[in-house]
Amino acid sequence: MHHKLSELVAELINNNIDLQFAKKELESTYIQQILKQHNGNIGLSAKALGMHRNTLSKRIKDLKITVSLDEA
Repeated sequence: MHHKLSELVAELINNNIDLQFAKKELESTYIQQILKQHNGNIGLSAKALGMHRNTLSKRIKDLKITVSLDEA
């Protein structure tokens, strides 16, 4: 896993992707995948992420993530 992550970071750096953009994209993709695993259920997704559902709802809004109940 560490090797794959190191390769991804090297690719981002080689493509001049700044840290803020990379962090936002990683967080957005991570949250989207968790939501997909939990069929769009915010409560279950928040629990899986180790955060309060209100915090997840705010991150979803801030990151402009679309939640669909039939994502799985």
